[in-house]
Amino acid sequence: MKRLLVLIIAIFAVFAQSYAQDVEVTAQFFNKTMYYPESSKENPVYVHITVANRGTETLRFKLADDRMFSIDFKVFDAKNKELPATEDLIRKRTMQQTVYFREIALESGEEYSFTENLKDYVQITQPSIYYMEVIFYPELYKSKFSNSLVSNRMSLEIRPTPSAA
Repeated sequence: MKRLLVLIIAIFAVFAQSYAQDVEVTAQFFNKTMYYPESSKENPVYVHITVANRGTETLRFKLADDRMFSIDFKVFDAKNKELPATEDLIRKRTMQQTVYFREIALESGEEYSFTENLKDYVQITQPSIYYMEVIFYPELYKSKFSNSLVSNRMSLEIRPTPSAA
């Protein structure tokens, strides 16, 4: 019985590794400009996210209409302390609601891209240099332990708000 259990776990681990190797999630700034610790509407930080199929098989994943159920941002300061999530993100993820999504299929070599505002996900209140990465949930966000893929790490400089001279 133990052998069967170990065999099943090993098979799942192999499939999870092959899935992660065939998918590449990359992030880059979209229209990079000067960023300040203001609200998301006054000074947005747009991030261009790309999901690419680098394997030979067709890649299928779910993408929610409300992207807060498909991606997350992890932002760390210089002391490696993670910034807190916005109240809107916490509220949406903890409410019981229907999540509408579409299933996307990418053939070998194809990519799917979209743009999201980082400040809709993370509270940035202080000027500093931050490090951020995108967490992509191919089967939608269900908990912190959901299957996920991590993008490249980028640095983000938030400058002090300019004051009147």
